[in-house]
Amino acid sequence: MDQDTFDSFTIQQLSVFGLGKLGLPLAALFAQNGLRTVGIDVDIALVEKLRTGKIPLLEPGLEALLAAAAPKINYTTDARAAADTDASIIVVSTPYDSSRAALSSTSVEEACSELCAALRERTPWRYHLVIISSTVLPGAMSTRIIPALEKGFGRRAGAEFGIAYVPEFAALGEVVSGLQRPPFLLIGSDDARAGARAAALYGRIVGDRTPPRFLSIQDAELTKIALNVFLCLKISFGNLLAQFGDRLGGADLDIIANTLALDPRIGSGLLRGGIPYGGPCLPRDVDSFLHLSRALALDAPLARALPDVNNAQYDLIERHVLACQPRCVAVLGLSFKPGTAVTTASPAFEFVRRLQARLIEIVVFDPISEAREAAIATFGSTISSCDTLDESLRRADVILICNPDPDFVAISAAIPADRHIVDPWGCVQGPHPGLKRPGRLPVHKARGDQPQLIPTSSAVR
Repeated sequence: MDQDTFDSFTIQQLSVFGLGKLGLPLAALFAQNGLRTVGIDVDIALVEKLRTGKIPLLEPGLEALLAAAAPKINYTTDARAAADTDASIIVVSTPYDSSRAALSSTSVEEACSELCAALRERTPWRYHLVIISSTVLPGAMSTRIIPALEKGFGRRAGAEFGIAYVPEFAALGEVVSGLQRPPFLLIGSDDARAGARAAALYGRIVGDRTPPRFLSIQDAELTKIALNVFLCLKISFGNLLAQFGDRLGGADLDIIANTLALDPRIGSGLLRGGIPYGGPCLPRDVDSFLHLSRALALDAPLARALPDVNNAQYDLIERHVLACQPRCVAVLGLSFKPGTAVTTASPAFEFVRRLQARLIEIVVFDPISEAREAAIATFGSTISSCDTLDESLRRADVILICNPDPDFVAISAAIPADRHIVDPWGCVQGPHPGLKRPGRLPVHKARGDQPQLIPTSSAVR
């Protein structure tokens, strides 16, 4: 594409492939900012809900955003609707391929194939910007996705169409604000023009203070997965400190984390200890990072240690629960974090499995009904789901807090003194004689007291 064509290229219509937890808010933000947008998804039921104004996802701010975007957005299952657009963002899922223990780009490639079929017949051909937002393994763009686009279009990348990799970093429960105010805007492209066009497009929705970072495609691929792996490293180090604190009779993990954060080389966040990391991205990306290291014949002992530290944190918390000799355990907080219904790779589910293996009765509760429904869909009649927090507290003799939802802060006042609370997060306020905080100082304990170590018998997993 010559300079004159580049300078005259403008994006007036956008297509977004994939209307999931990131794709739908992303499409709505562009539409809200005045860009005519087509949202495309293969899920017929999802598209029908969106057409009738139903909100398919629990995400703060999404309902108001979709209402504001409505005049400028259309939803369809027909990829041919992309034919009249100037740019496309592909943000479909990259599911975990258990046979390889790595991310799969199959869904991305299928979306690319549908886009190619929609665009290649239009005459005359005009430049189109293709942005891949789905997380992919380093090398996937150059070896699979770009060749598939060039073959499908019958055109050359960088000349007759543009390609960029712009992954998202927004966290569930904060997607709308996260898309608008990311810590940085990562633009991966080996084509300066495509990178500039992608940055201009995203400039419609991100804040003015968001710094763009222009990298090669491969560097951007590695940056995206490296960021999530590094988050797991910080979480795991915080949990390792909790394991040290447990052997030392308790530690003030919050004060330790705040003190470490004063060193600018370390930074704040994710160091306070709690539940093992989980959710739809972090465990998957650690496994994919390890897959990449094996493919490169590279030993990565630091990354290999992450699952071990995660399992050790499960063991620590389970040991505290079992020390209470429970008859019935209430597992509170089923989603992997507060404010979302997502239970993929939820630590709460892993604790349910562990406790069931010991024939302990389980009741579960989450403030979000969809999370409770997901637990019943997974475990069926082997668990009981409570509709209210009070009911779950009445039925159990041990309470296990699996995410620090604000609803759980004041539960100590509602629990009889002869029962137990296991709170890895340290979120429960108020004294309780049965409150256990794995790795942390008990609320009622003075610092000069002698440590009371919990036995680590091999009989306790």
